Parts: sequence; structure tokens; C-alpha cells
Amino acid sequence: MLTRDLVGKVVVTLDGFHVGKVEELEISEDWKVQNLVLRLTSDAAREIGIRLSFKPRGIVNTAHVKGVADYITIDVEKAQLKEAVKPHK
Repeated sequence: MLTRDLVGKVVVTLDGFHVGKVEELEISEDWKVQNLVLRLTSDAAREIGIRLSFKPRGIVNTAHVKGVADYITIDVEKAQLKEAVKPHK
């Protein structure tokens, strides 16, 4: 899979909550995708406690990725979203 295949994909939780879209990928020193940088929906930003701004962003470690197809599924439900998605500086 190419990076361009991931950028722009919608990210959802196990229970179908729309978290946001992949905006960027963070690559580790050993050339592995480490984190997905997301443009969060306003509902997702509120859910994890990020102050709403023009473009709220969050970061999710790829260890939380459960599957990639037409969208990316992370391994938590909406109630546990704060465990998987952190504010991006």
C-alpha cells in the first residue's frame, strides 16, 4: 500500500463513530509508519477534550489500527476514544 492510499481515508471506531480523516503520516527513524495524524471531526475533538479550533488535529499510533479497507478502523469504541487519539501539537 502506498502512502497516498492512506492520506484522506476516513478513520472510524469499532462502533462506527467517525473520528476524522488521515492528513499526514509520521515515519519513525527505521522507516515505519508510526502514527497517523488526523483532521478530527468536531464531535471527535470534543470527545477527547481538544479545544475546538479551525482545524482540530489528533494523532493515533498505528498499534491501534485494526484494519484498512475503504476506511481505517481503530481498536476502540467511542467511549474509549481518548485512550487511542491524543492531541497533535
